[in-house]
Amino acid sequence: MNRGELVEWCRRLIACRSLTREGTREIAALCAGELLAPAGIKARLIPSPAEGDSQVNLVAAVKGEDSALAPILLNTHLDTVPPGDSALWTACGGDPFNATIDGDRIYGLGTSDTKLDFVAKAAALAEVGRPRRDVWLVATFGEEHGLIGAKEIVAAGIVPRGALAFVGEPSMAEVVTAHKGIVFFHLELRFEPAALPQPVAARRAIFLGRSAHSSTPALGSNAILAALGAIADYPRPLVASISGGDAVNKVAARCELTVTGDAPQLAAIAAQIEPAVHPVQQVIPRAAIAALTAFISHLSEFANRNGPPEPGYASPTLTWNPGVIRSTDNSIVLEFELRPPPSMSIDTVRAGVNQAAGAIARLGDGVTVDLVERRANPGFRSPESSATVALATAALAAAALPIKTAVKTGCTEAGIYAAAGLEPVVFGPGMSAGVIHAPNEYNLISQVEGATRFYRAILRS
Repeated sequence: MNRGELVEWCRRLIACRSLTREGTREIAALCAGELLAPAGIKARLIPSPAEGDSQVNLVAAVKGEDSALAPILLNTHLDTVPPGDSALWTACGGDPFNATIDGDRIYGLGTSDTKLDFVAKAAALAEVGRPRRDVWLVATFGEEHGLIGAKEIVAAGIVPRGALAFVGEPSMAEVVTAHKGIVFFHLELRFEPAALPQPVAARRAIFLGRSAHSSTPALGSNAILAALGAIADYPRPLVASISGGDAVNKVAARCELTVTGDAPQLAAIAAQIEPAVHPVQQVIPRAAIAALTAFISHLSEFANRNGPPEPGYASPTLTWNPGVIRSTDNSIVLEFELRPPPSMSIDTVRAGVNQAAGAIARLGDGVTVDLVERRANPGFRSPESSATVALATAALAAAALPIKTAVKTGCTEAGIYAAAGLEPVVFGPGMSAGVIHAPNEYNLISQVEGATRFYRAILRS
């Protein structure tokens, strides 16, 4: 595949919508029918038994020259997070599905996370023809929703234990030998709304932050925390509603309060204050606001003091992110996640979160607390002496790429495969920090070409 053909396939995959909530059937069918089939690679589309026919895993098994060698798994997820406000995608003319090239950069939703990695894998497999080892090429759904596709692949026994797994995620073409785990929670505070004597005029206070991947929250600015900070220690304003964030694994770039009463501190912090369309006659009781801010304080303190020192990771090694908040007439829901380093157990995270929830439950004041763990995914660490790391290091040299290993703050499907007895590393073109899960996501065409050379070397080893 020459550079022009490679770029054209990058464009086509970016143009094909595959938001996590919408499914991957369309893009998987495109890859199977038009990218792989012409190269003689037969792929199956396997619908999810849990998520429905719109969510599919693509699997292609290619027989190698020597089946006695440890097989290879090449894994990439095809789903993406929501794009957020399209107007912020200025590099794409306001259309995140319109791949736009500027020099070596290619912009668009999924360029780094992780559609172009699949293009590189498919191109390498097509060019090599028959690989040395048996190969399973896998394109998953639902990575951005709890690694669901990879979990179903493992549960179905599709890939063999002991396989050398190359999990596609942006790594700047470095071989990632460890990453963090993730635990995602849903907190609901229920209460009786406080009634006002009569309907009163309200205002919308809009707080703007900066989006980033939740694995690197320090690279963003969380609008939910800004909004709650503006009302935490003040008797005014009265808050009628709160809404912020669009995905738990993104730093919230926007949060909106509907408020009544004077509040000079809002004017100093909010990006915009404007009249609300409708008057309000009931508000969230102060006890609920106090419970929410106390919970966030407990959780921040827990994250900052926990997390053991971990090779390759800066302190604090345990990070957390409040990604989505929504209120109704009688409840506030907060969706949040914590990411422990590889050596920290998921149970330690659970204990800390449960302790924070218990602390606010004891406050009483007519507020009830319901905490639910939505999902937990493990981290991993592969020793430098593992067969996969050795193969990857040799492939870097063969591909004329810098020979570098690294660790990753995000959580990937590698943790699922490691727990299932495979030997994974993470590798992919493009950077993650400050680029993915944010407007104007981009990759480097030169890195996609480098990744193609890397996978070609893997397939010949």
